[in-house]
Amino acid sequence: MIQLVALDLDGTFYAGPRLGVPESAWAAIERGKRAGLRFAVCTGRPQGGYGLEWARRMEPEGVHIFNDGASICDALGRPLHYEPLPNLAQIVELARKHRIPFDVLTESGGRYYEADLIPPGIEEHVAMVGVPARSAVLERLDETVVRSWWVAADPTDWEVAKPDLEAVPDIDLAEYLSPREAIVGIIRKGVSKATGLEWLARYYGLDIGEIAMIGDSDNDLTALRCAGLGIAMGNAVEAVKAVSDHIVGHVRENGFAEAIEHILEYNYAAR
Repeated sequence: MIQLVALDLDGTFYAGPRLGVPESAWAAIERGKRAGLRFAVCTGRPQGGYGLEWARRMEPEGVHIFNDGASICDALGRPLHYEPLPNLAQIVELARKHRIPFDVLTESGGRYYEADLIPPGIEEHVAMVGVPARSAVLERLDETVVRSWWVAADPTDWEVAKPDLEAVPDIDLAEYLSPREAIVGIIRKGVSKATGLEWLARYYGLDIGEIAMIGDSDNDLTALRCAGLGIAMGNAVEAVKAVSDHIVGHVRENGFAEAIEHILEYNYAAR
């Protein structure tokens, strides 16, 4: 039986700036709650902003996962568990050396960048996620950094810097590459949405098999593999579809609501 539904946001629950969160998704959340399900956001987004607002609306007394498992907080954004980013000074010095714009995210929901290395498009990203970014001298931060993002407008700059960053111990890199830019997420080695789900299972006293995960992107793979029921959106990448137990419609075509219906049917059959 599924007791808890963990859900990615972008491409799963949130259908983009034009459509936002479909009303069918909110209706499905309410239908699931009436049937006894609990819900948890499980996103790569930074802690806070619109993601936290949605988390508070869907499960105001619950616990939610941000930063791909590096941040776990309650619905008010108060940190319950976090994974500090190791070797931060070395990572920052490499960004400065290679002149690659970057920002850092902290356990309390802070987001900071250096004034002369502002990530391109940061204003647009702030508008999308709702988490403000502020300039700071990083050596003076009194918050714990859990994640960093590098944004190279010229992918060639990233290819030059990549060997240096790969040599930093105890970190994992997630690359999002296109012909016009390279975006690289840096997190503590071994931390993922799957470790976030394991923490939630312990917190709620559940078996991991009692958790369902709904997702669409590569950063959902670990959670989909470990969950008791993995559901891929119709717009998911092929790797996600390959590891999932069930595939539903596109996020823009009520796919999330379809996923909740499948979970309810799954529980009915299990009874």
